[in-house]
Amino acid sequence: MTTEPDLTQAIYLYGFIPANRIAPSMLGVDNLHFLELHACNGLVAVVSLVLLADFEGLDNEENAQYLAWITPRAYRHSMVIDKFMEQGAIYPLSFGTLFSSIDTLEQAMMERSDVVSASLQHISGCQEWSLEVTLDRNQAVDGLLAEGLRSGDISLPEASGRRHLEEQKLRRKLQAELNEWMDGVLVAIHESIKPLMRDSCQRKLTDNKLMHWAFLIPEVAVVLFQQRIDQIATNYQPYGFSFRVTGPWAAYSFAR
Repeated sequence: MTTEPDLTQAIYLYGFIPANRIAPSMLGVDNLHFLELHACNGLVAVVSLVLLADFEGLDNEENAQYLAWITPRAYRHSMVIDKFMEQGAIYPLSFGTLFSSIDTLEQAMMERSDVVSASLQHISGCQEWSLEVTLDRNQAVDGLLAEGLRSGDISLPEASGRRHLEEQKLRRKLQAELNEWMDGVLVAIHESIKPLMRDSCQRKLTDNKLMHWAFLIPEVAVVLFQQRIDQIATNYQPYGFSFRVTGPWAAYSFAR
């Protein structure tokens, strides 16, 4: 990549890769400039040139044109990351990381090379998988009550009137204890997956999610991980749990 300054252009950074990779012949985020690799201080940056004007004035999400502008570019950003994932680990950066010159890019690479190199080593040979957990609290109470009746830990009077009153009392008790029970279940789920993962972290909770984990799973353990989630879903479905697994993703959650 040329070091001559061009004030009409910027350097778009997708992420960092180990030194033994090659750049695929593909256009970058703007669909005009090809991908290039730039090495500095033991790191290799995946970059392409972009026209600076394309990224100015459209950063307001209330702008009616924003969605139409960002969607194809974000898609191409993701395609670049995915293409490099085919070769192995990539330290991915979020959409829209720009540098004004090679000098500023190299300065950042020199400042952060130790952290990025350590992260690349950590995520090497792994994929990121997401697990979202939701819970129907009413179904959870139904399941716990049914389990208690089956095991004999809970018994109800034969008389219908007394039976109804006692059942309502038990339901209120189970509702009051539900949060503590849920925490125990989540710990048990995480512990059952732990032998298959290299790392994990919690993601931001949205909507009605009870838990959202990101797991860093070695590629050789992915099938076992999927089978373990299927078994967990079968075991906890009667208690109102739902599980949504997505992946593989670039290791954004572990590129710290």
